[in-house]
Amino acid sequence: MGSNNMEIMSKQWPEGNIQKVCMIGAGYVGALTAIALASKNPSVQFSVVDKDASLITAWNSDHIPIFEPGLEDILFEDGQVQEKALCVLSHGYEGRRRRLANVTFSADINTHISDANIIFICVDTPSEVSFPDSDEIRGLNLKNLESAIKSIAQLSTGHKVIVQKSTAPSGICQWIKKTLKDAALPTASFDIISSPEFLAQGNAMQDLLNPNRVVIGYEPAADGAVPESVKALIRLYTPWVPQEQVVTTDTWSSELAKIASNALIAQRISSINSLSAVCEATGASVTELSRIAGLDPRIGPQCLRAGFGFGGSCLRKDVCCLIYLARELGLDDVAEYWRGVIQINDCQSTRITKRIMSFLPSDVAGTEIKAAILGFSFKKNTTDIRNTTAIKLVRDLVGHGLRVNVFDPHVPRQRIEKALMLQCGAAHVNTAVVESTEASCEGCSVVVLHTDWDEFVGRSVDWKDIVVRMREPRLFLGPPGLFAVYKMKQYGFTVLEVGKP
Repeated sequence: MGSNNMEIMSKQWPEGNIQKVCMIGAGYVGALTAIALASKNPSVQFSVVDKDASLITAWNSDHIPIFEPGLEDILFEDGQVQEKALCVLSHGYEGRRRRLANVTFSADINTHISDANIIFICVDTPSEVSFPDSDEIRGLNLKNLESAIKSIAQLSTGHKVIVQKSTAPSGICQWIKKTLKDAALPTASFDIISSPEFLAQGNAMQDLLNPNRVVIGYEPAADGAVPESVKALIRLYTPWVPQEQVVTTDTWSSELAKIASNALIAQRISSINSLSAVCEATGASVTELSRIAGLDPRIGPQCLRAGFGFGGSCLRKDVCCLIYLARELGLDDVAEYWRGVIQINDCQSTRITKRIMSFLPSDVAGTEIKAAILGFSFKKNTTDIRNTTAIKLVRDLVGHGLRVNVFDPHVPRQRIEKALMLQCGAAHVNTAVVESTEASCEGCSVVVLHTDWDEFVGRSVDWKDIVVRMREPRLFLGPPGLFAVYKMKQYGFTVLEVGKP
C-alpha cells in the first residue's frame, strides 16, 4: 500500500478500550468533529484543547464561537438558540444551558494530551500567501502542527494513536512519525493515522452525521493485518456510519485525497465562472448552460452555479498546496494548470466590477457614487470571512472611486471593519459597515447581492421601497436564480445576473 512504508511502531492498543480522545485545536474541524463523535459515542470522553484561552472560554459559554446550522441542536440539550441563553431561575441565579456530557473544552493542553488514548491533530495551517495581493504560491505555515507534535512528544509515556486531520502537505504522517521517534521518551510509542476532513461550511454537521466517506490512511503490518489502532478509530464511527462508507487506504493516498477533492471542487467553480464570462459576451444563459451540462451523468449538477468565485479557508489553500507539491516534484505543467484555477477565481471579481462600472459615468471621482455589498461571509450559513470574495469586490469598487456600504446580518460588525482595514489599507475610509439592508442601500447607485442569506432573498426585503431611495442607475447585481428579475425590473432596478447578458 502506497509509498510511505510506515512501520507499525506498536500493537499495544487494547481492543475495545477507547476511553479518552483529545482533539488538539478548538477551531472548526476539531470542535465540530468532537461534538459529532461525542454525540454518537456516549461512553467515550472527548476533550478539545487549544492554547487560545478566549476561544475555550467562548466554547464553554452559552454563546459558542462558530455559527453552523444544526450545531447547537447537538451540543445543547435545549436545541435551538434561545432568545435568552441564560434564564434566571426561581432560586435567583442564572442557569446554564445543558450540554453534551462527554465533550469538554479546555486550555489545559498538557493534562488532556497525557491522559488521551487517541489524539486528533486539528490545528490551523494557514497558507503562506497574502490574498489577494500576491500571486506567489508557497507552502503552508505548519508552526501550529509542529507545536502540537512537540507537546505530544514531551508528554507521552505509553502508547498513543495520533490521527492527523489538519490540512498539510502529502508526506506529513511520515514526518510526524520521524519527529516523534526522535523526540519522544523511550517509553512512548505511536501509531500514526491519516484521516482528512471533508467538511463543507454551512453543511458541516450534516457532513459529519451523514458522511459520504470517512477516509483512514495507514500502513499495514508486515503480515498485512489491520493494526488495532485503525480498528479503534473505525469503532468511533461504526455506531452510525455504514461500513462501506469507511474507506481505508494507504497513507499517501489519504493525505492527497483531501487536497485533490478540494482542488477538483475549486476547478469546477472556476470552470463555470469562466463560462459565465462567455455567456455574458454572447447572450447565452449560464443557468441554462449549467442545467443542460448537469444532466450529463459524467458531469452532474453540483458546483455549477456561477457567482463571485470560491472563498473560505479550504479551497484556495488546498489548490495552492497542490501547486506547491507539483512544483516540488518538478511537475511544472501540472502546477501551471492548477494555477489557472486560482487565476480564473481571482479574475472573476475584477470582471464583475468592470461590468458594474460600465453602467456608471466614466469618471466617478468626486461624484459620491455609492455601492452596497449585501453579505460579507464567503457563502451562506457560515460567518467565515477568510478569503471572502466580498473583500476583492470592495477593494475593486473603492479603487474605481466609489464609496461602499457593507452589511451582513450574521458577521459581527467589528470583524468586517477589521478585515476592511487590513485588506483595503487607507482606502477603508471610503467604506462603511452598516446595520441593515435598508441603511446599506440608502442613496446608493449600485446594490450587489454577494451572500444569499435568507434575509436578502424571497420576501424578506421590501425592494420596492428601497429602490425609490436609491440613485440612478439603480443597478442590482447578483448570482443567477436568487431573485425575481421581472419584479425587480418592475420596481425600477436595472438588473444584472452573473453569467447572463
